[in-house]
Amino acid sequence: MTHISTGVSLLACLTMALAGFITFGSKTQGNVLNNFPSSNTMVNIARFCFGLNMLTTLPLEAFVCREVMFNYYPGEGKRTSNNLHIGVSTGLVASSMLISLLICDLGAVFEIIGATSACALAYILPPLCYMKLSTRSSKWIPAVGCVVFGSVVMVMSVVQALIKIVKSEFFHPILEIISRLDGMLTFGR
Repeated sequence: MTHISTGVSLLACLTMALAGFITFGSKTQGNVLNNFPSSNTMVNIARFCFGLNMLTTLPLEAFVCREVMFNYYPGEGKRTSNNLHIGVSTGLVASSMLISLLICDLGAVFEIIGATSACALAYILPPLCYMKLSTRSSKWIPAVGCVVFGSVVMVMSVVQALIKIVKSEFFHPILEIISRLDGMLTFGR
């Protein structure tokens, strides 16, 4: 069942990716629906369905994240405290909503997820598991080097993605105002 569902998901993603690239070329946005005009009824229905899908899957994601947090930080009373349960759940949903309101480009989100998870899965976790399961010896040197390399690459990738997000999302209007002011000042001279 896992292989079938992953295969169907792969086919659906490839179909959307190829259709978007064939239609829009290099101007394809992270969310293909953003390439279409807002007046298109069928695209608006697809946007509604996409939003409904996100709305119904967010509680499942928050549930998993909350359970991992409760299991990772053990302590007395965490399972029985309704206030902590409500607070953590509300915090997870509110932070997700804040991120989704600030970032409209899914490509930026995928960059951050890829920078963290790919580096962790490829360069950091395997050598850490090796180091945990083996005794300390000279064979640890490449493992430590791989962990250090993966950590440096992860930090650099996340910083570059955040800089790209900040420049494109937040500072673009400010930079535009500064350039207009500079143009007015040089014109008046």
